Amino acid sequence: MASFEEILKRPTKGVKMPQPLPIGTYHCIVDGPPTHEESSLKKTPCRVYRFKIIAPQGDVNAKAAAEYQVIGKTIGGQYSGAAFYITDEAAWRYVEFLEDHLGIDNPDGEKNIEELEAEAPGKQLLVKIKHDVSQDGKRVFHRIESTMHV
Repeated sequence: MASFEEILKRPTKGVKMPQPLPIGTYHCIVDGPPTHEESSLKKTPCRVYRFKIIAPQGDVNAKAAAEYQVIGKTIGGQYSGAAFYITDEAAWRYVEFLEDHLGIDNPDGEKNIEELEAEAPGKQLLVKIKHDVSQDGKRVFHRIESTMHV
């Protein structure tokens, strides 16, 4: 990966927007612990995940996946659908992700959310990608539509 300084010294004619990942489902692994962030507008605390692609699944265009070299790419981030807000109203969604989608064992429900999230790095899951269009209609980007247990 290029350093910040190297990127700043590149001629602008070589700077292009990356293409979105092909739509479909990807077998992924949780790439490290979540970052602790907050939403830009309301400053709501959230946990943000990144997922490393292990393999595209059957609903991904195989030719496009090979051309894009998707294996090993990282997806996620606050604005891509991998943020879980920490509020009374949204905590259930985070627990569902940790227990049901990542398969973290908590049969009696005695573990707290911090204990569950500590077990998240390295867990495998399926991530479904969709394409969205920017508000100005000029760009297409990929976004996480849903996650599910492998």
